[in-house]
Amino acid sequence: MGASKVNRNKNSDGEYQGRLVGTWISVGVVGAVILFTYIVLFGLFMARF
Repeated sequence: MGASKVNRNKNSDGEYQGRLVGTWISVGVVGAVILFTYIVLFGLFMARF
């Protein structure tokens, strides 16, 4: 039983790292969209003057 528990922990660590990378990619994409939207809205606002 001890060996299977160790193997499960190793697999879950790998899966956790994969999920962590995916999470940071998603956070980066959302942040980029928010920044892009802010820049566009700011540019449109400044274009009024």
